[in-house]
Amino acid sequence: MKSMGKTISYVMVIMIFSRLLAFISNLVYVTHFGANTRMDIFSFSQSLPNIIFASFGTALTTVVIPIFASYLAEGKKEKASAFADNILTLSLAAALILAIIAAALSPALILLTRFRNEEYWFAVTALCIMMPVMVFYALNYVLQGILQSYGKFAMTALVSAPGSLIVIAYVLLLGDRFGVTGLLFAVFAGLASQGLVLIIPARKAGYSFKPSFGLRNEDIRKAMKLIPPVLVGTSAYQVNMLYNNILASRFETANTIMYTIQNIVLYSVLAFIYSVTAVVYPKLSMLAAQKDIALFKESLIKILKTVSFFMVPAAFGFILLNRRMADVFLAWNRITPDNLDLASGMMAFYAAGVIGLGIKEVLDRAFWSLQDTKRPAINSITMMAVNIVISLAAIQFIGPLGIPLAYTVSSLTGGIILVIMMRNKIGPFGIRSLVMSAAKSFLSGIAMTAAVLFVNKLTVDLSFSGVFTDRMMKLLIPTATGIMVYFPAAFLMKSEEAVGIFNKMKNLILPGRKAA
Repeated sequence: MKSMGKTISYVMVIMIFSRLLAFISNLVYVTHFGANTRMDIFSFSQSLPNIIFASFGTALTTVVIPIFASYLAEGKKEKASAFADNILTLSLAAALILAIIAAALSPALILLTRFRNEEYWFAVTALCIMMPVMVFYALNYVLQGILQSYGKFAMTALVSAPGSLIVIAYVLLLGDRFGVTGLLFAVFAGLASQGLVLIIPARKAGYSFKPSFGLRNEDIRKAMKLIPPVLVGTSAYQVNMLYNNILASRFETANTIMYTIQNIVLYSVLAFIYSVTAVVYPKLSMLAAQKDIALFKESLIKILKTVSFFMVPAAFGFILLNRRMADVFLAWNRITPDNLDLASGMMAFYAAGVIGLGIKEVLDRAFWSLQDTKRPAINSITMMAVNIVISLAAIQFIGPLGIPLAYTVSSLTGGIILVIMMRNKIGPFGIRSLVMSAAKSFLSGIAMTAAVLFVNKLTVDLSFSGVFTDRMMKLLIPTATGIMVYFPAAFLMKSEEAVGIFNKMKNLILPGRKAA
């Protein structure tokens, strides 16, 4: 577990850097071009191919890692490579067909939005430009699964960095000349690079691609049996996201703001969660293959406690500092006060669901490692139903804010259901200790809330030189206060995670001495 903890730590650092760069690129183009109809179309067209293909991509990764990793564990490298050749060839072919079909259906898809007349044809063009990126998504997902099975996590964590740099360079150098249309091509190039940059690391790890259409291969048949339930489950989640995007397109600027806030809240949180699951999933898959259920349970509950320990202060922080974050990151150039009001509201609603999101992501992979893909699928369909019902009702009262509210309720519902399902699957695995750990984190979060609110009140009338400095200091001071209160409070309540962090810091400061 210690070596796994170190691996998670360095993957987390790389992934957070990568997500930070993606976040900066998002802010660069949003503040440069503003929140308007053209940018709404851009946000819609950029997210749609990802939403469509993410279901297939997640299903691919879910199937590739357990089969590929099990062959590596058995020393059957040639069989692992043959399976990878088959699955990658079929995936690229399927992605190409899917991209062609999706591009052909673009005119019908845009009819579901509010975009009409000239906006309609720009939206159709934007979708046709972006849809072929699904081929590179296929390459990315499969190669990530292969690299993670080899224990190579650095490049998979850094995969989005080159694309972010491409987008930033475009906006700064060519944005005024080619506008939003050029931005579409820049983003396409950036997304394509996510698949291409993994080719060399995969070769260095020991995998060299050879096209193969082995449809009758027993591993492919096994994969085809496992994929449908995963596809149902992940499709339900992606239908949720597609539905939310179409719903947001009914409101002026909502697509642009929602996509940006998802980058700030959900994707920053997922950067942490995916750095954990990228390391844990192959480990759990190997434990499941070895039928070491005792160690499987121990590893699973430890990871769930760790995720909840960090998700609680993240949720509190986003809710408490939503407006100050919006001021720092968005209140520039063409962004209006109304845009900021919507952004801060969406941030608070999305933040409340990050705990459920974290638990769901971990437990999904735990089920997949056990080659049980049906339970996560049932849960995802339930989440989709909850999301649709609540969002339709909520937007009648709070407008576009009803979309993140519904997402949060469905995430929390899904997390709870999966915990119950996992207990039914493997028996008691420490749910009571997880609840106690989460309770300690929540109480520490309340102490953090009191401190942050107090500091917010003290700093509201302070003024620091320069607009950016003033906004940044008013964000950083309460953020630092919250951290300095949360961790000691959790330590005083003897939270395992806080005590573990304290011991590691003590060992770093006082090497050679045993921590208490």
